[in-house]
Amino acid sequence: MEKSLKTSSSRLFNSIYIEEQAFEYPITKEIIKSHPNSPIIKIRHYKDVFNRPKQNFYIQKHNQSLILAVKDKNFLYKGPDVCQNFGHSNFYYTSFLLNCIFDCEYCYLQGMYPSANIVAFVNTEQFKSAIRDVASNEPVFLAASYDTDLIAFHNVIPYMDYFHDFFKENTDILVEIRTKSGNESFYRCHEPLENIIIAFTLSPQGIIDKFERYTPSLETRIKAIRTAISLGYKIRICLDPIFINPESDSLYEPFFKYIFEKINPDDILDLGYGFFRMSRDFFKRIESKSNSRLFAQNYSHYNDVVSYPPDIQNEIKAKHIDIISKYIGKEKIFAL
Repeated sequence: MEKSLKTSSSRLFNSIYIEEQAFEYPITKEIIKSHPNSPIIKIRHYKDVFNRPKQNFYIQKHNQSLILAVKDKNFLYKGPDVCQNFGHSNFYYTSFLLNCIFDCEYCYLQGMYPSANIVAFVNTEQFKSAIRDVASNEPVFLAASYDTDLIAFHNVIPYMDYFHDFFKENTDILVEIRTKSGNESFYRCHEPLENIIIAFTLSPQGIIDKFERYTPSLETRIKAIRTAISLGYKIRICLDPIFINPESDSLYEPFFKYIFEKINPDDILDLGYGFFRMSRDFFKRIESKSNSRLFAQNYSHYNDVVSYPPDIQNEIKAKHIDIISKYIGKEKIFAL
C-alpha cells in the first residue's frame, strides 16, 4: 500500500463484510488473519451492503469498508469505446475489485457505483475459467486493472500471486495492468512475462496535487517505472486524462520533458494519450452531488460521452503530440 494511505493505522478498513459463501476461500482466510482488529460482519450477498440506498460516496471514501464476495456471473466485459484498445480488436476487461483505494477527483467510479466501499471477489478460479474460454478462439487483450488499481492493493490482496502462473501458461492473453502506484514489491515478487504490460498513469505534479488524492508523487511513480524496467517488465506510459484549462495548460510541456529526462524512451513499449472524458450517465450522477469545479466546466456531448469540444481537443493534441514525438516515435503513440 502507498505511504500516503496512512497504513500505520491498526485498522485499514472500517469493517470487513464477508458473504456466507466466501468464508472458505484462501483470500478470505488471509484477510481475516491479516486484519485482526477489523470487525468481521457476515452478510448474505455483497449487494445487500454495496447497493444500499442513501449511501454517501464521498463520506465513505474516507472511511472505507472491505466486502469479500463470490462473483457468480459476468466475469469479463467487452472493452468500452472510451478506453484505448492499443490496436487490439478482441478487447476485454475484468474486475477482481470494485472501487479503488485512491480518491481521484475525476474518477468515473463515483458515478458508476452507489458505494465507495471496496468489493473484492475471492473466487479466482472461476475468473480464470472465464478468461480461458474467451481466449480459446482468438488472442485477447485483457485490461485486468480497469476499475481499480491492483498494484496499489497488492499488499492487501495480491491478486497476481493467484494469476501470474495462469497468465504465464496462457500466452494468447495479453494482459495490461494499469496503475498509479509506487509499490515496487509487486515487480520484485514476480518474474516479468512477455504477455504482461504494466501501464503507468502519469500526470504533472500540479494535476496530482489538485485531483489525485492519496496517490504517489510523479517522482515516486517514475522511480517505480525505472525499477520495473530494470527487472525486465514491459512498460506502457499513459498520459490520460489530459485536462484543458488555463491553469493546467502550462504544466504539460515541462512534464513531457521531465518524463523522458528520467526514462529512456527506448525502454518504453508505447504511450497512450487521452483527454478527460466520461459517459454522460456517470457524469450526470457525479455532477448532481460533487462540489468539484471540474464538473462545473462547459463540455461537449457526443455519442453519450462528455469531454472537451473536438476542435479544442484537436488543437491541443496536435501541440502535445508534436512535443512528445521529439522523444518517442509516433508509431508508439496511441491517442484517442
